Amino acid sequence: MSEQKYNRWLILVAAIITNICIGTLYAWSVFSLPLGKVFGWPATAIALAFTINHALSPVAMIGGGYIQDRLGSKANVIIGGIMFSVGLFITGFVASVEMLYFTYSVLAGIGGGVVYAGTLGNTVKFFPDRRGLASGLVAAGYGSGATIVAPIAGSMIISVGVLTTFKILGVVFFVIIFLCSLVIKKAPPGFKPEGWTPPVAVTASRPAASDLTWTQMLRDKIWWVVLVMLTCGAMSGLMITAFASPIGQQMFKLTPMDAAFFVSLVAISNALGRVAFGYISDKIGRSSTIMVMYVISALAMLNLAFTGSVAGFAVSGIGVGAVFGGFMSTMPSIISERYGLKNFGVNYGITFIGFSLAAIFGPMTAATVRVATGNYEQAFWIALGLNVLGLLFALLFRALDKRDGQIRAGTAGAM
Repeated sequence: MSEQKYNRWLILVAAIITNICIGTLYAWSVFSLPLGKVFGWPATAIALAFTINHALSPVAMIGGGYIQDRLGSKANVIIGGIMFSVGLFITGFVASVEMLYFTYSVLAGIGGGVVYAGTLGNTVKFFPDRRGLASGLVAAGYGSGATIVAPIAGSMIISVGVLTTFKILGVVFFVIIFLCSLVIKKAPPGFKPEGWTPPVAVTASRPAASDLTWTQMLRDKIWWVVLVMLTCGAMSGLMITAFASPIGQQMFKLTPMDAAFFVSLVAISNALGRVAFGYISDKIGRSSTIMVMYVISALAMLNLAFTGSVAGFAVSGIGVGAVFGGFMSTMPSIISERYGLKNFGVNYGITFIGFSLAAIFGPMTAATVRVATGNYEQAFWIALGLNVLGLLFALLFRALDKRDGQIRAGTAGAM
C-alpha cells in the first residue's frame, strides 16, 4: 500500500488530539475537591471513582482491542468517543456518588479506554518503520491530556462551577473527537510506507512474527516475563507519581502551590518520556531501552531516599515520570513485534492488565507505608526493589527473546 492513499502523519495527529481529550480522565484531582464541596461527599468516596476507572481499564482495553481488530480504529473513536463525551456530560447532572461512579468511572472511563485501544493499535500498524516513536507520540497525547486540560478545567470550575464544567467539556470533546474521526482511517493489512522495506539485518535475525491469538500469546512463557516487566515498571512509577504533592509537602516542606508545580513537572516528564524512550527503543532495541529505564528509575528512587534538597526531588521526579511514560510506549512495540498486528488490539489489552495491577497496588502500598511509618521513605526502597526485580526480568526477556529469534530464524531457513 502507498502513502498516497493514506496520509499516516495526518492520521497520527488526529489520534494524538483525540487522546489529549480522553487524557482528561487523569485530571481527576481538579474535579474531586470541588465535587466534595458541592455535595459533602467524603474524600475516600470520591477517590473511589478514580480507582474504579483504573480497575476497569483492562475491560476497556480488551473490548476496545476487539473492536479495533475487527472493525478498525474509526469504530473505536466513534463508539468510545460517544461513551466518553456522554459520560462527562451526564456527570454534570449527578446527584449521588453512585451515579458518579457510573457516569465518570464506568461510562466515560470505558469509553476513553476504547478510544485509546483503537488509536494506539491503528497507529502501530501505520508505522512499521517507527513503531516506538509512533506509539510514544500517541501515548504522549493521552499522558499530556491532564496537563493541558487541568488548568482550563480549573479556570472553568471557578467561573461556572464543577457540574457545568463537566457539561461543557462533554460537548466540546464530542465535537473534537467527531472531527478527528473523519480523518482517521483503518490501517490496511500489511501496510508499508512508500519506499520502505524491512531492514535485512532485522529480517535475518528475526522473521516476521506470526499473528497469534490471545490464547496462543498466553501460552508463550515470554509473555509472562513481559507482564512482570510492565507491572514492576508501572508500579514503582505510580507509587511516586500518585503522591508527588504530599511527598513534596511533607519531606521537602513545599507549599501546596509549589507541590502542584512538581506534579505538573512529573506529568510533563511522563509525556516526554513516552516519545523519547519510544524513539530510543527504535534505535537500540526494546530490551536495552527497558534496562536503561530500570536503571534510571532505580537511581531516582535511591536519590529520593537520601536527598534533602528540592533540586534532588525535582531530578528524581523527572526521572521517575519519564521512565513511567517510557513503559507506556515500549510495551506496545514489544507485543506487536512478538505476536503480530492482526490481533494486536486484544493482545495488548490483555497485557495492559499489568498496568492495572500496578495502578491498584502501587499507590496502595505507598499509602500503607505512610500510615505505618509516618513518611514515604520505605516506599522508595520498595520501589527500588521493584526496579531491581524488573531489571532481572528484563535480562531474562533479552535472553529468551534472543534464543526465540534464533529458533525462528533456523526454522525459516529450513523451509
